[in-house]
Amino acid sequence: MKQNNLFSHGRDDAIYNSEQLKLARLAAGKSLIEVGEALGVTRQYVHKLEVGATPSDEHIKTLANFLNVQESFFYKSRNRQIELEQCHFRSVRSSTQTLKKMVMSQVEILDTHFLKLLENEIDFPEIKIPEIADADISSVTQIELLAERVRRDLNIGLGPISNMTKLLEYIGCLVVNIKDVDERVDAFSIYNSRPLVIRNTAKISPCRLRFDLAHELGHLIMHQGIESGCRKTEEQANNFASAFLMPRSTFSTEFPKMRGRNFNWDALGELKIRWGVSYKAIIYRAAKLGLITQEKAKSGFTYLNRSGQSKSEDNDDKVVVENPSLVQTAINILDSYTWTKLLKESSINERILIDRYMLSLPKPRLSLV
Repeated sequence: MKQNNLFSHGRDDAIYNSEQLKLARLAAGKSLIEVGEALGVTRQYVHKLEVGATPSDEHIKTLANFLNVQESFFYKSRNRQIELEQCHFRSVRSSTQTLKKMVMSQVEILDTHFLKLLENEIDFPEIKIPEIADADISSVTQIELLAERVRRDLNIGLGPISNMTKLLEYIGCLVVNIKDVDERVDAFSIYNSRPLVIRNTAKISPCRLRFDLAHELGHLIMHQGIESGCRKTEEQANNFASAFLMPRSTFSTEFPKMRGRNFNWDALGELKIRWGVSYKAIIYRAAKLGLITQEKAKSGFTYLNRSGQSKSEDNDDKVVVENPSLVQTAINILDSYTWTKLLKESSINERILIDRYMLSLPKPRLSLV
């Protein structure tokens, strides 16, 4: 006797949800044609499956294997779809809508299918993202004051921030690495019930990582409910990151004097290592504060490009590469029974957590209950 669909698929209802297929496909970076080839059907048929047609049990099995989800994934409700206006992308202009949709889908699966379940089991830190209401952020000066205020509110003084990742986790943000994403997207953040920051590992510069995280913090503070990604909001987030990582009073005091018409690169290297920021960020900040002229800044950028330091810089290896730990620690706490239950409820595969989100599975540990 054939078992009913509810039992055989392990799903929480008996209705196929076509939106879940599209979500899984976009997250996997697959086209309609590629899915069609996996199923042995046409692109048009796959499109029908994404707009309401019901696939066969055999097709469900193939789709689950091809898209790295459990069969029950296609029978889940899609309660919280992430929309573009909710998201803050740190990306270059050449990034496409297709690329952004892929990242958004990957984040939606992580957030709604996994992290929400994990938070039901683990108490994450209290959210301490400063509220600014309708504060004026229309000028560089106002953003400078805001960055100083945030430092005061978090009681971190005006010196270098030793670990930007741990700071975000301390104030309640979940930080997760994401792998194998086009380098045109550096970072991504969204603030639903809990702020989530995603960092693309395609670019390995530790200074770039720290700046990206400060940039996303700027978005989370200044642009809640505001569609970002335009030149204005990106510039505001950059100005916040620059002021937050390099407070004007202490940075101005430590910035090394020029050697005649030339930069003192040895001294700049020491400054870079101490503050955990790139040469480019240092030069940009110095020009903004009037410590050097725009002409001098341009000559510094030119030197970095001509010396092959446009993507990776000298002394990068002396800046600690930060890695998120909050989510991984929460996973490690779980016993085997709870982990198995959570994974089943999530309807995603362990392989996704390892390969896409760079998370490790918990060590086998029996429940004490």
